[in-house]
Amino acid sequence: MCRCIKPKDYVDTLERFFCILPPRRGQGATAGRGPQRRHDLDSEDHIGHHDPRTKLIRASMDDKKGNQVSGDSKKGAKQWQEDSFGFCVSKNRRVIILAVFDGHGGYNGYVASNTARDTLKAHYTKQLEECEKWDLSRWEKDLHELFSKIHQQIREQFLAQNGQGGKSFSRSKDANGAYESNYVWGIVRNPSGDPVHGGTTASVVVAIRNDDGTYTVVGANTGDSTAMLIQDDSSFEYLSEDHGPDNLQEYKRVQQLDEKEYPEKLIFVYDKAKCYKKYECPKVFLPNGTKDSKYVQNPWGHGLHPTNVRYEPAVYAVTPQSITKDATCIAMTRALGDFYAGQFGLSSIPSITVRKTKKGSKFMVAVASDGVWDCWKYEDFAKYVCALGFEKGHSVKQAVDTALGESVSRAITNFGSSHYDDACLVMCSLT
Repeated sequence: MCRCIKPKDYVDTLERFFCILPPRRGQGATAGRGPQRRHDLDSEDHIGHHDPRTKLIRASMDDKKGNQVSGDSKKGAKQWQEDSFGFCVSKNRRVIILAVFDGHGGYNGYVASNTARDTLKAHYTKQLEECEKWDLSRWEKDLHELFSKIHQQIREQFLAQNGQGGKSFSRSKDANGAYESNYVWGIVRNPSGDPVHGGTTASVVVAIRNDDGTYTVVGANTGDSTAMLIQDDSSFEYLSEDHGPDNLQEYKRVQQLDEKEYPEKLIFVYDKAKCYKKYECPKVFLPNGTKDSKYVQNPWGHGLHPTNVRYEPAVYAVTPQSITKDATCIAMTRALGDFYAGQFGLSSIPSITVRKTKKGSKFMVAVASDGVWDCWKYEDFAKYVCALGFEKGHSVKQAVDTALGESVSRAITNFGSSHYDDACLVMCSLT
């Protein structure tokens, strides 16, 4: 979500989550699964069963091995809470899975992010014990399958909420075998024929404990919900790829798409002041793949504006002027949902990132929506949570509560009480 930086005030919180926890020793199978029955494994927690403006409780877990997991979210100034999160811990605590989904598109964003959360929960509920035996290649394969499943489930939810008026189409070819110029690609449309807008980011992190006590940490993501692996000296590595329109690799990916299959492609542009037709905004990349030096050296002097406290210029992926009904303007190049934009190059395929921890070192994993990240320089966030967790000895739950509260306070100050975004943060410690 692109915003201009300006002042703000606080609004109440909202939390949407699932948690799957192993039973504690000496207790029954229902023990330790989560803080509230409606979020237990045996419960039903489907889209539309809870008012998204109702405050729910936090989720957290500690265990004797020092692995702590906690998550929380705060509703921003929008009508709907579009962020959701969850985590699960395997029976023998060898696998920890964290997930954040940042929806966009109002109510449809709420539907998309919660569908993503529920699909992940259902996906791992029956195989948490089995997945402790998976090797890295099996995890990568499974994460790709999971993202594909979430994408399809969001489509099914959009179809269901549109009743008989919703239609999902497949690609079609003409008599010569070429893709028709007006094809639609699994697009969900409302009764008027306009596409249903909305989707979600997805960042899923899997921490796998090895026999020597180290961890292999796998990140899978679409969109810009950043995940980080933070060491106790505050150094960090990314567990996600930023799928934004200023990413050179994403620009190359779209440009290299088959011309017959993708006759019209997304254009990567800066959001320029007083330029209301986004396809007329200045392009992020020149034809040779480099950035225009005048916008790099003096962005604000050329009408651009920062979208976060790192002073990164706001950017969009948009469709050309020739596209009308399915016109796209989105702040990311990969997402789940947003079916109308797939025909122009938006992708639902996740990037996979693999990191390994050092033996004897302490680490934390942090996954958050841009409602958090827009308020921090990444190195400052790493130092902040390290001070909380490693220097002051706070539990992960305390660190999440404190860091999220600080993020909301910064968001209010920077973006204003009428514009600040939902914020969601889930963390775990690996010791």
